[in-house]
Amino acid sequence: MRLGIAVVTTLLPALLAPAWAQQIPEIKIIGTNQRDDVLNITPGVSAAPTPDSMDIIKRLPGATVNRNGPLSGQAQYRGLFGPRMTVLVNSMRVTPGGLNWMDAPMHYLPPGLANNVTLTRGIAPVSRGPGIGGLIEARSKQPDFVSSAEFQSMGDLTLSGMSNDGYSVSGVLGLSNQRHRFHVLGSYEDGDDLEFGGGKIGGTSHERGTYGVGYGLSWGSNELSLEYTHTDTEPTGTPALPLDIDFFDTDRFNLGLRSEWGGVTWAAQLFYTDVEHAMNNFLLRDPPDNSSLPLPPFIGPERRFVDVESDAIGFAFSGAFDVLSGTAKLGIDGNFEEHSGLVQDPDVPPFFVQNFNKATQDNIGLFAEWLGELPEDWSLEIGLRYQRTESDADPVQAQPAQLCDSGAFPPGTPPCAVAALRNRFNNAKRDLDDDNVDAVVKLDWKIRDGMTVNFGYAHKTRAPSYIERYLWIPLEVNSGLGDLNNYVGNLDLKSEKSNQVELGLEWNFENGYFAPRAFFRDIKDFIQGTASTDPIVIAVSGAANGDPTPLQFTNTDAELYGVDLVFGYRLMEPLSLDATVSYVRGKNTSLDDNLYRIAPLNGRLALTWERQDWSVTVEGVGAAKQKKISRAIVLDEPRSTNEPTSGWGILNLYGQWRSPWGLQFRAGVENLFDKDYANHLAGFNRTMPSDVPFGERLPGTGVNWFGQLAYAW
Repeated sequence: MRLGIAVVTTLLPALLAPAWAQQIPEIKIIGTNQRDDVLNITPGVSAAPTPDSMDIIKRLPGATVNRNGPLSGQAQYRGLFGPRMTVLVNSMRVTPGGLNWMDAPMHYLPPGLANNVTLTRGIAPVSRGPGIGGLIEARSKQPDFVSSAEFQSMGDLTLSGMSNDGYSVSGVLGLSNQRHRFHVLGSYEDGDDLEFGGGKIGGTSHERGTYGVGYGLSWGSNELSLEYTHTDTEPTGTPALPLDIDFFDTDRFNLGLRSEWGGVTWAAQLFYTDVEHAMNNFLLRDPPDNSSLPLPPFIGPERRFVDVESDAIGFAFSGAFDVLSGTAKLGIDGNFEEHSGLVQDPDVPPFFVQNFNKATQDNIGLFAEWLGELPEDWSLEIGLRYQRTESDADPVQAQPAQLCDSGAFPPGTPPCAVAALRNRFNNAKRDLDDDNVDAVVKLDWKIRDGMTVNFGYAHKTRAPSYIERYLWIPLEVNSGLGDLNNYVGNLDLKSEKSNQVELGLEWNFENGYFAPRAFFRDIKDFIQGTASTDPIVIAVSGAANGDPTPLQFTNTDAELYGVDLVFGYRLMEPLSLDATVSYVRGKNTSLDDNLYRIAPLNGRLALTWERQDWSVTVEGVGAAKQKKISRAIVLDEPRSTNEPTSGWGILNLYGQWRSPWGLQFRAGVENLFDKDYANHLAGFNRTMPSDVPFGERLPGTGVNWFGQLAYAW
């Protein structure tokens, strides 16, 4: 039994588009049964082209984006984000090198090079890796093998321009026959500071270049692929974070092999990521004035430069075979990462703080999964995963601590407090292990043709990240939370344990579809910052880093619940209506508090007039007021005014035209009436000069006219 909804929404109709028209936006809601329940969306589906591929998911139920900068969006799904999410690019786990996730995984796949982005709605299968949040998978454009021995060319070229977001150009060129395929790709994006009704948002310019090559070989039932991609990000703003991107210089390699042998489908993959990264607080913003802090002159309180090195190597190997009227899959996968970070002051060369020194996290997982049909119109997915995580970090050092060691400063001064933290960390047991087990059970019941009920349960786990464990000195390093607090790590952290239940309906009726989902998630040992009671941590944070109320990563308990849905109906032959609604409630039950940075009730409603080669869409996007603010993460004046956000709504208008010879054109306007509003997930402004006051929530952008020209063959 397989109930299929294959609805192309009113946004941009792909049913009538030719095969080469993939870069023109579309949504496909492939509702199938829950064990294969995905929402697949092609790039550019926002009203305007976007430099951040993560924006693509915002039209999917339950999904949204934490915006820290124009190229630094983090996926949020049903209230979870950052290291709790599993994001794969070409089936490759991309390990961010930035300490605040300035290079979240989709940073490495610009929209112009993305072929599709898929969200697994609800519970992710154990075979796709560890993680308690959702699963997002993206694939880049590349040529397919063809049936002929003669080589055939393919190309995909796109040029986009926006009045309020800069421009981009991208392209993929390839050759393929039945045995070989080759391709080269490239992309470049550039944009100035964004504008809103009150002026400009400082520190929101961006610049990024991406290029790569790929090769594939096919023989018999075997296929080998090799890809290399380089990303060169130049100074780019992250106004919700304490520093901006100076550069990212990242190389990624991806080797894959698929084969049919002995009645088993084998799949193997080996991938590697090398990141060189720097960030600073003086190229795109004025450095903070810390002259009032009780600092000795050697610390140099204003300008900061952070040098980061990160590399990761991963693999996956699995075999799938038919058994008991279904398909079983057995496999092993792993990811081994290492991170180092060095804080420096360009005005005081001797100053340094080694905040991470070869901090490692090695993951190896074993899994077994079965998907199949049961009698009486039932189907089942069951899965089990064992995950072993080994973490470690080398001893650290800092120049203030060295000066204390030399006797230049007496006990009780900030340098000697830093030395005390260093000694405590270096003398502690840092070689730590976590053993976790995940389990998934999903049932689908076909009530009748066109209607299926989905049930699901999952026990998922997550080991603490290297940042949550090994950040030994209080700094604003927290994987991009953007809450303006200093954090310190905790070597005693336990793994998070999530228990999730889900109930859904997929109803495909004449001229429409309706697919709601309700969920509840209880998380034991949820890792969140709580007020530090350590006097040494408080002293260092207040005296050296300007935050007298630092937080420490701590195990707590949390719960999240909500509902999300998609709906569509064809009103008449050329006119159709589509809607998405999402709501999630997040609580920290240990602290009797709300979770931080949770999206309010939000949704989209689109009305499209569609013809064979053109369409026009009017779209409303909005969110309700969010007044459920975390009290545990306190942001007081003058650092921030963490206040509730008001409800808002904007109107977008756009259309497209497709020619029969491969040329495509899109044009439109976002925020047609130049509405002033603030997205609750946008974070707080850290950049000056800016027309947004320091500490205020970053506003939504103003009116944005755009155009996009694409040609594919």
